Amino acid sequence: MTRPLPHPDPLLRLLHERGGLLTARAAAQAGLPSMTLSRAVERGVIERVQRGVYRLVDDRALPEVDLEAQELLELQQRFPFARPCLVSALHLHGLTTTRPAALQLAIPAHRHRPPISAPRTEVYFFRPVAYGTGLFSLDVRGLPLITYTPEKTLADLLRYAGRFGRDIYLEGIKKYLRSPERDLTLLTDTARRLKVDTALHRDLEVLLHDQDH
Repeated sequence: MTRPLPHPDPLLRLLHERGGLLTARAAAQAGLPSMTLSRAVERGVIERVQRGVYRLVDDRALPEVDLEAQELLELQQRFPFARPCLVSALHLHGLTTTRPAALQLAIPAHRHRPPISAPRTEVYFFRPVAYGTGLFSLDVRGLPLITYTPEKTLADLLRYAGRFGRDIYLEGIKKYLRSPERDLTLLTDTARRLKVDTALHRDLEVLLHDQDH
């Protein structure tokens, strides 16, 4: 199979290699002067979507991508410590039909809230164990979007049941239990680390019993 030739324009080649998304830092590391980005914006080749983050305007040659995943990746390019969590993570895993009104991000408890004006976001300050447990890399046009595993996401939703209620959590765990990729050992171990294992065990007893009958 013949491979497509590299794009002759260095900026466009870099954008295609990076799934249509480019940071000013990555451009500088590739040897492109900042004026190259400014001129490309003026010509309408790229658009500035976040401070220091640019997107290819004509992305028809790139694989299709979910808008929510694209927006989350754009935010993470600017703020690498911000990770999709809770309902946003559950939606990324296909375990809920609910798309949150605001993108939900976890950041370390010691960090300041990142200055995000758009898109609309909700920030949750996670302590070290909650922030560092159950990381998951989701490929978005060849770039890694760091979020949380389905198991960690379900445990987090159980932790936040007082705020969100249990409906979305129950929708997610029911779909998870029907998945051939479910891992009950990992789920219970994750819940134990986050100190919600007692509540999870109660739910699993009921839900697994219902599945068997």
